[in-house]
Parts: sequence; structure tokens; C-alpha cells
Amino acid sequence: MISFMLVEKISTETHLIHSFVDDLIPFCEYFIIPYVLWFLVVLGSVMYFALGSPGKKEYYQYMATLGVGMTLFLIISFVYPNGQNLRPELTGEGPFIQAVQLLYQTDTPTNIFPSIHVFNAVACCVALLNNKKCRQNKIFTAGNIVLTVSIVLSTMFLKQHSVEDVVTALILNVICYQIFYRIIPENMHKFERMLTRKQICTASNLLTVGRLALALVFMALIERYRLMGEKALLAVMLLAIIAVDILAGKLARRPEQVSDIGRLLELLADRVCQFVILSCLIPKYSLAKMLLVLFFIKESYTAVLGWRVILYADKEAQSPWYDTMTKAVFYIVALILLAGPRIPASTAGILIGACGICMMAAFVMNIEEIRVAEEKFRHSVGEKVPGRIG
Repeated sequence: MISFMLVEKISTETHLIHSFVDDLIPFCEYFIIPYVLWFLVVLGSVMYFALGSPGKKEYYQYMATLGVGMTLFLIISFVYPNGQNLRPELTGEGPFIQAVQLLYQTDTPTNIFPSIHVFNAVACCVALLNNKKCRQNKIFTAGNIVLTVSIVLSTMFLKQHSVEDVVTALILNVICYQIFYRIIPENMHKFERMLTRKQICTASNLLTVGRLALALVFMALIERYRLMGEKALLAVMLLAIIAVDILAGKLARRPEQVSDIGRLLELLADRVCQFVILSCLIPKYSLAKMLLVLFFIKESYTAVLGWRVILYADKEAQSPWYDTMTKAVFYIVALILLAGPRIPASTAGILIGACGICMMAAFVMNIEEIRVAEEKFRHSVGEKVPGRIG
């Protein structure tokens, strides 16, 4: 809450979030009821899992989901200041209209992406549905689902959030559910070995975290402070990101620096840096939008079908040569386009196209690598569990 209030106080030009679907959704003041009930739902569910739930596992799953979702929301709000212009002129004297007027006065139409109202409501619903005691009460379960759906709808019918805010929050819910309710519980023995002080507190990991922070600061400088024209500053920031990446990679090859968590952090940092740079290129080069779409397809495929391969890969294995080459080309093109001298649009298109070709080639090779690794994984599991098929 303190961080959110600080972000809210920083005045800056915002990116308006809007969808044509928003114009089709009518304003309805009666949705203020489920909207306000959200506060009781979140508080009550947190108290239940903290004090009334029989085990710690469900508590930590719920808290981790809320923590990750709200932290990402704060980061996005800082590096990508956003808002909406959907609120109608309110007329009338009814209690519901007055309640909405009070809401509009106390809650600014900024920092709305993704909708934390939607994210927390769905996270609460999922946590309660996964709780055996709550799930056995069918009336409570039905009420929980109906109330959650009402809260989600209320954000749009009260014109507090765009459809894009809601959809993004739901996607974030799906990702957090997969991580905290499926992947981590199914691979707890692996994470127990990974999440130790020896594995986490290495110089290469600290540098990788520093690279993540640099990438976010880089995007914040461009999006919040409009520094796209400051080529010298952008060059310094990009070169710092590249230098930290190279240094962390060299350190990570030393035996005492090798760790599973470090490999995962490096993958995360690479993807975040590429996403940040692509996002900064889009306002200036429309062709970068196609590259961003390809990037999302590639990384979504890897996340959905290749997470097992990533998790169980040899921690001492180096990044594939094609991923390293793609990253190198990407950084060189970013330096030229963001921090280099002005070049013709046709030349910029060729450079962005070269990035796209490298990314597509890496994507094809990743598909084959994931397929082969999945077959090996199934074969090893089948050998360990007699009678198990694939």
C-alpha cells in the first residue's frame, strides 16, 4: 500500500488503456455492491488461511499468489504509467450513485493495468476452491463463484477498469495458479534443493538480479520520463545491461557459481530484457509489433510445453548457441535503433527483420529441443515407475 501510494503521487503522462469493447459495456451503479464487497472477501480469506486453515501449504500458496501479483502490478505501474478515461458524468441522487461518486473521488483512474481488483478476487476464489473444507460446502462454493464473477464484472460496469485490464489480470491468475498450485507442489523436492542460501546467494545471481533492475529502470526512463531522444543516456543503459549480462555469464561458468536457481534467473532476465527493449522500440518502429508478437508466441510455447525441460535440465549446461546468437543480434540492433545515429526507415526494417529471422530460427530449434527432451523425460519416468506408460 505504501509503494502504491508513492507511485500514485508521482505525476506523469499516462498511457490510456482502452478497448472498443469498453464502449459496448454500459455503466451500472448497482455493481458498487460487489465492488465494495471485494475488500471483505480479501480480508476474510487472508484471515481464514492465516488462522483457520488446517495446513500451511494452502496459506503459502495463497500468499505467494497475492504477493507475486501485487508486486508485478507495482512494477508495471512504475515502468509503464497507465490510466483510463472511461468514467461517465454521474447524475442522480440515489445512494448507489453517491457511493460511486465517493469511489471516483477516492480512487484515481490511474495505475489500473492489470486490474489488481480482479486478480485478488480470482486468487481468493481459486484458493477457497482448492481448500477441501470449503469445497465440501456446495452452497458456499456456488456463492464464492457467483460473488467472484460479480466482482470481476463490477470493475467494467463501474468503468473502473478496461477489458484489457481484466483480461491481463486473468492471464496472470492462470500463470500464478500453474506455478504455485501445480508446478511447485509437483516438484517440491527439486525446489527444496534449489532454494538454499548457497544456491541463491552467488555473485552471478546478484548480477543477474541487477540486470533485471537495470532493464526495468531503462523502461521507466523511457515510458515515465520520455527520454527516447536522450541517445547518450540510452546507450549507457544498454551497454550497462550488456556488460552485466556478459560478466554474470562468465561468473556462472565457475563451478562454485553454478546453480539451478541461477539458470532460471538468467532465463527470466533474458526474457525481461528482450521484452523491455521491444516495448521501447514499438512507438518508434511499427514493425517491432510483429517482433513482439513472435516473442510472445515463442515464450508462451516454451513456458507451457517446455517448463519441465527447463526445470530438469543439467544446471551446468550452457545456453544453446542459437539462443546466444539471437541475444547478441538483438542487443546490437537495439543499440543501433535506440542509441545510434538516425537511419532510414528501410534500414531499420531490415535490422528488425534480421532479429525476427534469428528469433524464428531459435524458436524452431527450441521446438525440436523440447520435443527430444520431453521424450527423454517420459522415458526416464517410465523406467523409474514400473508399468507406467509414457
